[in-house]
Amino acid sequence: MTVGIAILDMDGTILSRRSIDSFCDGFGFTEKLVEVDRQSSNLPAYMVSEAIARFFSGLPKHSLEQMSDTIPLNDGINDLVSFLKSNEFHIAIATDSYQFLAERLAKRIGADSCYGNLVELQDGVLTGRLLTDHHCLKLEGCREYSACKLWFLRQMKAKIGGVTVAVGDGDSDLCMIKGADLGIAYRPKSKSITKVAHLVAQDFSEVIDFLKIELSSRERRSDSSPGASFGHHRS
Repeated sequence: MTVGIAILDMDGTILSRRSIDSFCDGFGFTEKLVEVDRQSSNLPAYMVSEAIARFFSGLPKHSLEQMSDTIPLNDGINDLVSFLKSNEFHIAIATDSYQFLAERLAKRIGADSCYGNLVELQDGVLTGRLLTDHHCLKLEGCREYSACKLWFLRQMKAKIGGVTVAVGDGDSDLCMIKGADLGIAYRPKSKSITKVAHLVAQDFSEVIDFLKIELSSRERRSDSSPGASFGHHRS
């Protein structure tokens, strides 16, 4: 029986570095990325993603996959995945990067499903266009990401049920961390997510310890009061 869903951000949470930064370094697009990042505060996030996608027009998909494979995992992520699996969680990767990279990473760490931006391909070559359906729920503070992680969390919750855990480090994770039963800010790069998270952690061992306590507490409440659920205590 599945206990619930754990959704893990990809860049900066599972991976030790943002994949887009690695690609731009590797393919010589760093100056272009700096310029887009400079303008990003004045644009909806989906427009930033579309601009970055155009950098990679004409590049073969396998070249991005190979470069992505060289990005080290953050220490302890395999321990977290093992813990979640042992507690019968469905593990999903959610990313504002590309879904084909998340699918490859899912195989690498043993995740069950993934969600991210869809790219247009012609004969295995990126055209520079995104094909992602926009599902942004436009909550307060949301920057309108093309891949809405809160929408994905709600879809998985409706499909699988159980408790929802969300782990992320940046602005694109704000809504899913706020919307999860247990929202965790891991080495946060954004103050906004620390304000809504149940836990702010610098190490995955802290995340595991926190989840052990919360799962045990939930089990006790369930035994004493059927239908009881997690409270929403923010750290």
